[in-house]
Amino acid sequence: MRVFSRCRRILGVCSLALGVLAGCQSASTPDVLASAQQESKADTSTSVGTGNVHLDLFIDRAVAGNAEDYRDGAALAAKELGAGQLALTVHDLQAGSADLAGQVRKASAEGTKFFIGSPSLAKAVADSAGGSAFVLLSSEPESGGVAIVSDEIDALVEAGAYAAGAGKTELMAVAARPLSEAQAQRLRSGLKKVGANLVDIVTDPSSPAGKKSLAKLGSVQAVLLIGADAPKVIAPILRQGGVLPADVPFLGAGTWPAESFAEPALEGSLLALVDQRALKRISTRFQAAYGRPLSLEAAYAFDAVAVAAGIVRAKGEAGLTNDALRAASGFAGATGVFRFDANGRVERRFAIYRLSQGKPSLLDAAPSGF
Repeated sequence: MRVFSRCRRILGVCSLALGVLAGCQSASTPDVLASAQQESKADTSTSVGTGNVHLDLFIDRAVAGNAEDYRDGAALAAKELGAGQLALTVHDLQAGSADLAGQVRKASAEGTKFFIGSPSLAKAVADSAGGSAFVLLSSEPESGGVAIVSDEIDALVEAGAYAAGAGKTELMAVAARPLSEAQAQRLRSGLKKVGANLVDIVTDPSSPAGKKSLAKLGSVQAVLLIGADAPKVIAPILRQGGVLPADVPFLGAGTWPAESFAEPALEGSLLALVDQRALKRISTRFQAAYGRPLSLEAAYAFDAVAVAAGIVRAKGEAGLTNDALRAASGFAGATGVFRFDANGRVERRFAIYRLSQGKPSLLDAAPSGF
């Protein structure tokens, strides 16, 4: 539950003191046999750090579009947070011919106790390294692991929590994309938990059912806009003719495109965004190291390694367990403060911004603890 600025409790989080550890990229030996060439293509590994605590990141086709960001974000964390204790191996399996389960089994046999990867990693760890701690670069936890990515629903619940704390407890959600039953239920239960009542979820405003639901707009105190198209497509329609008064704010997330912020209908909207101050602390060093801006994907990979670093710092290598991943005090990293619940879903503290004249202005900084 969000704790607001006037009464936030600042509790301890696992400390992630920065330490610089020189990284080294493993040299590859020229292949002379076809079989060796195929093996190299299937699993191209890069190593960072020479510590005794082994972490393995697996990049496969499921995350191929963000492969470079995941690799570099994790590598930066291993260098800066490793303190001479961590050794990160990044396995590039994008060729698709590598045996993920076999690679996980091999890494486990060689002493790896902490794994990071796409959702496909969950089954591989369950089958080949049962009991090992693992973090998924995903918003959905699987097979006992934890998922580090916050999705749109997570952010909207935080925005709703802030609105409820300001007395706006009657909310409606209007979506420009379909919501799964699980997403809708998570939104309802999340808002209920923070003291807000979700009057309805409208996924097709032009349908008879949608129009019937929109007739309830007069009783709501804020409207959650879901989907990247919602700010430009839905917001103006709802404001037309005073259907939704100007003092009833829209609530949104980082899925809103920046180019939509200038839409007049969005003036006064509240956005829940990943802690921008925390991102800025890492972005300068990421830019210097890799010559490009820090992406959110790189930040999530950084934080996956930061979790391991924090646990090792506090409890040693033996502390790398699934139970340790669910520490109630949480962790601090490039995306701010976060923790994992009993089901492995991430709970992240977001900052709240207000849109004013087309620009987001910080209204309430992300809390520094749970």
